[in-house]
Amino acid sequence: MYFEKIQVLAVGTQYHIKHSIIDFENFCLERFAKPNIIPDLKKADEQEIFDILQLWINYNKHLKPKTISNRFSAINNYLHYMGIKLNDRDIKQELTFPTNIEEELHGVTLDELQKLLPTMQYKKRTMFICQLSGLMRVGEMVQLRKRHVTDLGNNMMIKIPAIITKSKKGRTTFWSKEASRLVRPMLKKLDDDDLIFQKNEQFHNAVIAVEQVMRRGLQRVGLDQRYESTGRFLINTHSLRAYGITKISRHDPNFAKKIAGQKGYLLQYDRQTDEEKLETYRKYEIDLLIDKEVILKAENKELKEKVQYYKTEATAEAEIMVRESELKQKAEMNEFKKQYSLNDSKCI
Repeated sequence: MYFEKIQVLAVGTQYHIKHSIIDFENFCLERFAKPNIIPDLKKADEQEIFDILQLWINYNKHLKPKTISNRFSAINNYLHYMGIKLNDRDIKQELTFPTNIEEELHGVTLDELQKLLPTMQYKKRTMFICQLSGLMRVGEMVQLRKRHVTDLGNNMMIKIPAIITKSKKGRTTFWSKEASRLVRPMLKKLDDDDLIFQKNEQFHNAVIAVEQVMRRGLQRVGLDQRYESTGRFLINTHSLRAYGITKISRHDPNFAKKIAGQKGYLLQYDRQTDEEKLETYRKYEIDLLIDKEVILKAENKELKEKVQYYKTEATAEAEIMVRESELKQKAEMNEFKKQYSLNDSKCI
């Protein structure tokens, strides 16, 4: 019944709750030789319940503190539904959770990306380049379908539906010309309702598969360094999204938040059209390119445009100077003629 109750929640949230309950049942099976101890907990006094929950926390000490806290919240809600209601103040008093350690997060570099991505299969490499240039979450990438993408010629526009976003707010983002060129042949082979980057319709299984691809790639090129506190890889699927956000934020923080689906100052009042968003995106797109040759071509094009701009400006400025000089000469000549005419009249 409880799992039916939570069916209205997001797929990811349901998965988290179910996984947390399964983890608790595995603990109970290992500790008490049976997975379901709810009937026993109903007969136990409150202190015994807290003792068992503390044992479960200790059982999961290999996990990140934040993960333990999130799983406990799911289990606590489940216990409440089953009639075991614990006071929040008592929970804080009776249970000891591991302290959350916040290490400085690694900022992935362009050199690392250029070392990692070319070693991957075409489809996987394309997916990660699209994720980076679109500032998208991996969970959004694996649920993206062909119908969500519009080819605008050079760039692809992506309308991410609210149902697959973390915040449940739809948004518009774009893929760079580099990413669009890579994904275009893939889209031609798909129907509108087909998933682009994954065949697995099970959201979390698809995410796990992508994370495994990333880990194998990191190990293959020797970029598998880990955080000391958690054992997680310094570079992960979220690093690509963070890279894109960092690059765009240096130019326009609010725009970066808008296309990344983050909260920003008064973003609800900044309502650009799709054409205006694309124009802004193209201003900073060069910072999202990965391939060395593509970057070089883009830089050369940008340089030529700047040279042409300054030539045009210089030509226009020179024309203005010539015109001003001509007007000045004409005014001086008119003044001379006027003075000459006055002198002649005096002589007469």
